[in-house]
Amino acid sequence: MRVRDLGAEDARAYRALSTGAFGGREPATAPRPFNPAETAIGIDSASLPGGVDGVIAAGARIRHDRITVGGGVAACGGVAGLAVHPAHRGNGLFGPLLTAVIARCQAEGMAFSMLYPSNPAIYRRFGYQEVARENEVQVPLGDLQRLRPVPGRRLVPVTEETMPRLRSLYRELTADDNGMLLREGPLFPDGLPGDGWSAVLLEDTEGQDHGYMSWTRAAEYEAVEGLEVHEILGRTRDDRVALLQSLGSWSTVTAHARVRLRTEDPVLDVLPSGRLQAAPGIPGIVMMRVIDTAAALEARPAPAGLDGAIRLVVEDSTVPGGTCRAAGTWIVRAHDGAISAQCVAECDGQEARAGHAAASRPDQGGSSDGAVGEIRLDIHAASLLLAGGRCMADARRLGLLAEGDPTAARFLDALLAGPRPSVLDAF
Repeated sequence: MRVRDLGAEDARAYRALSTGAFGGREPATAPRPFNPAETAIGIDSASLPGGVDGVIAAGARIRHDRITVGGGVAACGGVAGLAVHPAHRGNGLFGPLLTAVIARCQAEGMAFSMLYPSNPAIYRRFGYQEVARENEVQVPLGDLQRLRPVPGRRLVPVTEETMPRLRSLYRELTADDNGMLLREGPLFPDGLPGDGWSAVLLEDTEGQDHGYMSWTRAAEYEAVEGLEVHEILGRTRDDRVALLQSLGSWSTVTAHARVRLRTEDPVLDVLPSGRLQAAPGIPGIVMMRVIDTAAALEARPAPAGLDGAIRLVVEDSTVPGGTCRAAGTWIVRAHDGAISAQCVAECDGQEARAGHAAASRPDQGGSSDGAVGEIRLDIHAASLLLAGGRCMADARRLGLLAEGDPTAARFLDALLAGPRPSVLDAF
């Protein structure tokens, strides 16, 4: 079956498919065209048995995002709105569509693909691996009133004029994280977000920015009552205390706030924890997949002082050979703060498992290419580890293929060390 690009003339049919699958109502007027920073692909209903013209049987959008990777930046295809029409479910459309998504991410130069799965198991069959979960806590606002004001700090309203300062702070304070979207246009417009979004900047007496907090105030009749705090970012512990102390001022109008956090968020270190609870609801899962192993590695800087090389083998039998550049063999080097990944040979699923071990097993004392040892990962271990913040032992505990010489394993762990991935944006 043919998977094709969707254009502006397909927008209404695709929106009908998407809102039918995920909720909402299709507007009476023509819907907006696809965002220029998205690639939309789909399968026509008319090309299938029993299909009709003007209906998209299956479709998806690929966002052209960039994400943080341990101090660097990598291109990432955010998969959104992947749906199959009820009339065509069970007819084998999901696999070809998702394979086409992965291939298109490669063609668009993506190092990773990311998505929020409605059914993690079906995405896992195509190489996606859970790397993070949404993290929200419910904070009793009265408890925050015990926090003392921080001297030398003041709050500034966020307006169209001051919004660039907030965006600059976001980039600076999340630069060393893993998985955070850079929030660039046109996916993220330059102006203020809508739908009741508000924020304050934290600055010192000389006007230097130190942090910010953003939120949405929900009305009593809405599903989530109270205050939705989207993020609290500050340079120092005192800055985060100052922002939380400001949050406590809302206790006069609402009792609780839902605060969204990063996976390893320093805000937790200053939140009064006596009555802190996980926010109600099932946390959303974030899955990622390596699209191009070399690009994923070379996007990040090497840790200071790390110097050396390993042989890295990645096996991927979840998609046909040539779909993307996740599988292969590379000499991965760290030198002078940079990482390089030189391709030695491409591997393709069963071939890699059957033939690579005999052909390219290095000796324990090093090899002619300078590698101190070899690491072998399946696509799930590669997706977990190259997203950052996890180690070889973590992958093995999950039952993933993560084998290697101890020296090479220590090298890879050091190369990818950092905070576990976090994503504060849903799509």
